[in-house]
Amino acid sequence: MRAGYVLVPITAAIGAMASQPSDSWVFGDSLFYLGPPSGNAHITKATYSILPPATPLNATLSASDEPWVSVWVGTSSTAGSMDANLYQPLFNWAGNQESSGCSAGAKEWCVAASTYTPDGQVGSNYVRVPTKTLVDFEIAVVDDNVVQTVTIQGKVVSKRSDALDASLRYLYSSNECYTGGGSCGELNGYKIHNLAVTLSEADTDFASDMSLDGVSDAGFKSTDGGITWESDYVQVKAIDFDSSADTELND
Repeated sequence: MRAGYVLVPITAAIGAMASQPSDSWVFGDSLFYLGPPSGNAHITKATYSILPPATPLNATLSASDEPWVSVWVGTSSTAGSMDANLYQPLFNWAGNQESSGCSAGAKEWCVAASTYTPDGQVGSNYVRVPTKTLVDFEIAVVDDNVVQTVTIQGKVVSKRSDALDASLRYLYSSNECYTGGGSCGELNGYKIHNLAVTLSEADTDFASDMSLDGVSDAGFKSTDGGITWESDYVQVKAIDFDSSADTELND
């Protein structure tokens, strides 16, 4: 499986329909969008934790071309260009998780460090996430590489290093659905906990670059003069992937 690349910000479509077309990429309209910082500042590290929601409800499975859902936070040098890398550790769900090489059951998520590149998605092997378990993430620039680290209960379960294509200027989130021959159903709301972003140099107005689309947060603030910015949580609303009022198709 691979994750698609979402152009941001997303604007919700108007109206609703019973289901999305087969073989479609669909993005939920609930996301945060951060960047760019001022001047020459760039993102050097982002950390956060997510307790994944229940796996999708009322999904319609298809044995020949099953749907899948991804939840992610990613960072990039651009605001959504298909020609730039997006470093995006992924939660992923499918009706048959073994199809992605993951030992999880149908009611569990899988997780992996992963990067979109213009040449395609590259990622580590998916790892089972026990139900009701908080997962910790770190995306850090180390020399000329971006290192993603995924930790569960103090144990690193997925890690990869990819070349940094350009200075990181944006951090944003998404909920993503591939309909396959079925439908992705409904995704419960969830929180992104303890979001912290470190900049290469101070930007005292960085909070003004935090945009919320269908999400709420605890406030984005710095206590060290604008180098490190933190929010206790970002609350992501529930998404009905089968409703055009909650989603946008990636044509």
